[in-house]
Amino acid sequence: MSLLSPPQIPLFRITLFYGPEQFEGAADTIHCVFNVKKRSWKGGVQVGIVLKRDQIGRLEKQLEVQPWLEEHLGGVPRDEREDFLKTGNDLFTQFVCFHKLGIYIQQGIQQENTQVLGDFLISETDEAVQREAEKIKQQIIVELDVTEFETGKKLT
Repeated sequence: MSLLSPPQIPLFRITLFYGPEQFEGAADTIHCVFNVKKRSWKGGVQVGIVLKRDQIGRLEKQLEVQPWLEEHLGGVPRDEREDFLKTGNDLFTQFVCFHKLGIYIQQGIQQENTQVLGDFLISETDEAVQREAEKIKQQIIVELDVTEFETGKKLT
């Protein structure tokens, strides 16, 4: 008899469908759309996560995302750096959306397409992002794949 238990299989499979994007005519919000499938469901659903730009800006400032990104992109050639910065900012927004989605799921997601509005779960999302800040930053670096440009810097 084995004393090892099988690894925990996630209850949901979550995939970024698209985003971050701005709604037409709504410059103060950004949204990402995720496909979410629970193992017991026959099909998945789409969940739109809306964030207000001021929330994203506040989190970026609190976590010093811009200075941190610029430091880690220091070895990237100048003509490519702006694209990496934009991608890094988009990734940060995606991770904020992902954490808001996680909170929404914990509260009891239904098997229906839905949208989580920008004025919902603000403080909960802020807390989750602040708690997971170092993991988020590490994931951004991995996604940007800038290790070839690194000059011996620590990546966190």
